Parts: sequence; structure tokens; C-alpha cells
Amino acid sequence: MKFPAGSLPECDRLNFRLPSLEDAAFYLKLMKDPDYIRFIADNGITSEEEARAYIQDKPLARFAQFNVGLWVVEVKETGQPAGVCGLVVRDELEYPDLGYAFLEEFRGQGIAREAAQAVLEHSCQKLKIETLCAITAPDNKRSSDLLKKIGFKGQGQRLLNEIGETSDYFVCELGSTQTNMS
Repeated sequence: MKFPAGSLPECDRLNFRLPSLEDAAFYLKLMKDPDYIRFIADNGITSEEEARAYIQDKPLARFAQFNVGLWVVEVKETGQPAGVCGLVVRDELEYPDLGYAFLEEFRGQGIAREAAQAVLEHSCQKLKIETLCAITAPDNKRSSDLLKKIGFKGQGQRLLNEIGETSDYFVCELGSTQTNMS
């Protein structure tokens, strides 16, 4: 599964861009966040050097292989990275997976919702994707509530070998999300 290259999601308050090795300090902070470790993964990243290796091996490798991945999301006004949001192609899932993670200081401001909606719109209009899925840790209520607000519907749970855990599984038919994108 490879998608057209070149375009990025767009929205009012945020910029999307490809990750770079210069984002190591940001990735280190994000991936050491207790909620990231609890709800997403503990990748054991403890230094900027390890963060650079992770960026090379995961996000950049996914973009090279699929032309999609988790974009770095920056606040337009300041240029500060707030989190990551985008699409993850997983062998075990039949649809691209909407993923996101934001630094603690940017939570509760509608930024995750704005970013996720921008990725949905981009997926439908630019990438011509008809269906997306999303996975969350079963106890991540904020994330599952966000997915429901933007048009995803719960479809039970999935055990994913790639992450070694059972996740709540959601699906979104993109044609039905148009009313949720404004």
C-alpha cells in the first residue's frame, strides 16, 4: 500500500511536516511522557541519540515505504512541535491507522481533534482513501472519545502482534465524516 507523495494535511492553527533527525529532543520528550508510555508504547528511548535512531528507523522509514506516516504537528503561531499525527500502515490491519500523540502541555486545547480532522480530510480528498481505522489502549478514554467525535465507530478489540497488546479497534468510512470536519 503506497500513497501519492508530496501533499500535507492543512488546518487553521497547525502545520504538518515530515519528521527530521533534528526533532530528536522533541521525540525524546514525547516518548518519555508517562501517558505516551502508558497508552502507546515504551520504546526505551532515553537519549537524543536513541531518538534520532528511532526517527530514522520508524517514522522516516514508513514515509519512505508508504509516503504516509506520523507527521510532526507544529503550532503555526510559534513553530513549536506539539505532537505527531498521521497514518500508520500496519500489516495486521486492513486499513491505514490514524495515529496521534501530543505533548502534555498541548492536550485539552482541541489541537488533537483539529490535527486528526485535518488528516481525515487529507486522506479523503488528497489520498483518495475511503476507510481508515484507529487503535487505542482499552483504558485510553480520551483517545477513544476523540475518535468517536470525529466519526469513528467502535468495532471491538484486536490483538496486534506488532505492538504485543490487545487494542480497541475503530473504523471510519470517510464519506460519512464530512459533517464532523468543520
